[in-house]
Amino acid sequence: MSDSILVIGGGIAGINCAMNAAKYGAKVYLIDDTPSIGGMMARLDKTFPTNDCSICIEAPQMYEVDNHENIEILTNTEVRKVKKANGAFKVKLVKKALYVDEEKCTGCGACVEACPVSIPDEMDGKIGGMRKLVSMAFPQAVPNVVSVDPRCRFGEMREAGACIGGCAVDCSQCRECPIALCVKACEKEGKKAITLWQSNRNLNLEVKSIVVATGIKDAPPAGDLLGYNVYENVITNTQFERLMNAGGPTAGHIIRPSDQKHAKKIAWVQCAGRGLGDGKGTPYCSKICCMISAKQTIITKEHDESTETTVFYNDLKAYGKGFWDFYRKALENGVRYVRARPYEVVEDPRTRNLTLRYEDLESGEVHRQEVELLVLATGVIPNERNKRLAKVLKIELDELGYFKERDPLLAPLETRVDGIYLCGGATGPIDIAESVAQATAASMKAVSEFGTRKAQIGKSV
Repeated sequence: MSDSILVIGGGIAGINCAMNAAKYGAKVYLIDDTPSIGGMMARLDKTFPTNDCSICIEAPQMYEVDNHENIEILTNTEVRKVKKANGAFKVKLVKKALYVDEEKCTGCGACVEACPVSIPDEMDGKIGGMRKLVSMAFPQAVPNVVSVDPRCRFGEMREAGACIGGCAVDCSQCRECPIALCVKACEKEGKKAITLWQSNRNLNLEVKSIVVATGIKDAPPAGDLLGYNVYENVITNTQFERLMNAGGPTAGHIIRPSDQKHAKKIAWVQCAGRGLGDGKGTPYCSKICCMISAKQTIITKEHDESTETTVFYNDLKAYGKGFWDFYRKALENGVRYVRARPYEVVEDPRTRNLTLRYEDLESGEVHRQEVELLVLATGVIPNERNKRLAKVLKIELDELGYFKERDPLLAPLETRVDGIYLCGGATGPIDIAESVAQATAASMKAVSEFGTRKAQIGKSV
């Protein structure tokens, strides 16, 4: 359909962009290169500055998108080629194999229970999170289906104990697997949804406009920054977020990775790794980290008000509505803020506690503080797919790796290619509220490509 929109990225920005465009009568294709929509927000515990449950906000929107007659969701899908002709974009997509029939899978979890191999979860590994080689992205995933790890499907996990990989016949040539435990478990449930012979599919679309909503990701600590790759009890703020989450690996208990004991002395280091040079760390302020840490300290105090919480910072970024009051709330709850520059962390091998040495920027003196858990606010970086996607779409990236707007003042959220728009983390570090606002604006720009007819339809919706 030429009167349709392609939204690239299924996070909170992409979801809201798709919903708004669909309400105006547009056919929307919402794609994401992971097995579920939801993005980073789906893995968070709370949102600032209200501390509302993150998934409680997003899950109903994910359900609405999944059930909207004008929206088609394509997960595990990548854009491979885009060509503009006659005012429309001809798009070639590749839907990567999940090795699961999405029409038959009901998310019952029988295959997950039968899988004999658990591996560290990509996001939660350091804090104890594990997943099976057959897994679901998270409990509220949309679509609510499992996927098989490609490394398992192609026999790369045989040494780890995987049941797949020892057969002399490739799965693509055999559709009656006698070996895979996940296949047997699924068949026992009467579904036959595990399809190890599944292959990638090419899809061709024609759309009038494209919205890029690729989002952001947390920046990994640069090397052994403040003991991150040396000591177990040094974690990132994203990993701490998962500790707080009732749906996370610790069921919401704020415990230390080293010994599973509840941490009573916790410190946060703001701007961790910022400005290290030589391509290490983030060279810019990520804008949202100060409020993330404030949120985490407040929630930590709600878990246990006796917990000692300290935030080491250089400058405080409280740029949005209610953000300064949110910071004040942290202070009122007993959070200690120290304007300082931490530079060394040493672990006590007996207690596994950490001693943090820092320069107090107010007095110039050097101090030490012992903590049981250290949280690094490392900032956010562009999605790794931006570079390849920019080449495919023939649009520009800025020097930081985010997509470049044609003119932030006169043509916001527009690119140099007419009909391609941006929103959310595709443009730079951004919070959830801003992402939603940009998504609404980008969807209206995309719908405007259809002319006044769609706008008239929207008035009657």
